[in-house]
Amino acid sequence: MRGILLLVVASLAASVSADAPKGEWRTARPIILPVMTAPGLVYLPLDAEALDGVESLSEYRIVSGNQTETPYRMVAEEGRKERVIIPAKIVSQATGRTGEILVTLDLGPDSRLANVVKLDLAGDNFRARVVLEGAQAEGQEGLRLGEGLVYRHEGKFEQTRASIPAHEQRFLRITVAPLQGKPPRLAGLEISSEIAIPRNLLAVPARLSQRHDPKRRVTVLDLDLRKLAWDLAEAEFDVKEQAFDRPVTVEMSAVPQPKGSDYQWVGDGRLRRLEAGRAVVLPLSVRPARWLRIAIANGDDRPLTIESVRLSRARRGLILSADPKSKYELWYGRRGAMEPVYDIQRLPLTTPPAKLAQATLGPARKMPVKPPPPPPWSERHPAVFWAILVAVLALLALLIVKAMRSGRTRRSET
Repeated sequence: MRGILLLVVASLAASVSADAPKGEWRTARPIILPVMTAPGLVYLPLDAEALDGVESLSEYRIVSGNQTETPYRMVAEEGRKERVIIPAKIVSQATGRTGEILVTLDLGPDSRLANVVKLDLAGDNFRARVVLEGAQAEGQEGLRLGEGLVYRHEGKFEQTRASIPAHEQRFLRITVAPLQGKPPRLAGLEISSEIAIPRNLLAVPARLSQRHDPKRRVTVLDLDLRKLAWDLAEAEFDVKEQAFDRPVTVEMSAVPQPKGSDYQWVGDGRLRRLEAGRAVVLPLSVRPARWLRIAIANGDDRPLTIESVRLSRARRGLILSADPKSKYELWYGRRGAMEPVYDIQRLPLTTPPAKLAQATLGPARKMPVKPPPPPPWSERHPAVFWAILVAVLALLALLIVKAMRSGRTRRSET
C-alpha cells in the first residue's frame, strides 16, 4: 500500500518544473536527508527555529538544488484520523434466503489503498458477521481477506465498520450473515482509506505569573511564551489540592505586550482532579499564541495552589518526495505568501509521519532581499543640486529686473 503512494508521489514530484518561488524570502535552511538508496517519502519536522520565523504556515517552500519548487504536504501530529473516500462501484448486490447480504464492489485502480468499509445498515437489535473476500477479476473465486462483526442495539450501541486487511485485489466481496435478531437491510456503503496519526507533543517554555481577583472570585494565570508558538495542545498543572472541579476560560494574544483588548477568547473548559494523584491536564487548541491567559473561577472556594504550568504543542512537519541525488532547502519568512496547492496534499496518507524516514534542518542563512530603490539624484549630488538651484534663482532674478527696467523705459517714452 505504501509502495503505491511512493510511486505516485515520486512521479508527481518529478513532473514539477516550476521555477523557484518568487518573492522576498528571508531565510533558507538546508534539508539534511536521511540515508536513502532510492527516491521516497521523507518527513521533515519543523523545529522551533523554523516555526519562530514565520507569521503564517503558508510561508514555507521547499526548493531543490536546480532551483525548482518541490511539493510538500503539511501535517500536525495532534492525534487524529485522516480519511479519504475511495470511489467504488457496486457490481452486484443480492439478498440470500436467510437474509444474508451479498455485495461485490469494483474498487478501481486505488483498490490497494482501501482499508475500511462502512456499512449503512437499516434495522435495530441485530448482530451479524461480515466476511470480506478479494478477487482480481469479477468472476474469479474469492480470496478470503478477513472478517468482523457488525451490530446495533436499541439504536445506541452499534458497530457498522469493518477493517479491510492489506491486499492486492481489485474486486471486494462483502457477505453480511445474520447471527441474532432480524437481518438488517443494506441502505448503502462507503469505502475509504484511513490512517491514525498518533499524538506527538513537544514542550513549550513559558513564564507563569498569577493573581487573584477577590471581587470576581477568579484566579488569573498569565503565561508568557516569549515568542510565537503554534499548535498548543495542552497545559498540565501542578496543583497542591487533591480534589477539585472548576470552570476555566482560555484567552490568547499574539502581540508581544498585550493590553486587555488584545486578548481573544479561545474556549471554555474545566480544571478537574477527581482523585488524589491524578494528573491535571487542560486540553487546548490554540495557534498561534504569544501569550496565554487562563481564568479559573473559584466560586466560594479558596484559590487553588498552582505551583507550575507546563505547555505542550503538537509536532508539525512537512512530507515530501525526495531523491537522494538532489539537495533541498526550506525557504520561509516571506510575509503575505499565498498558501501553496499541491497534488500531494490530496493523496491518501498511508504511513504515519513518525514512521517515515526523517529529515532534519541545517543552519539558517539569510536570503538576499530586494535592494531598496536608490535615493533621488538631488540627494546623491547635493552640491551640484544647490549650485544649479542658486544659478536658476539668479537668472530668474536677472530676468525680472530686466523686465521691470524695460517697462519703466517704455512708460517714460510715452
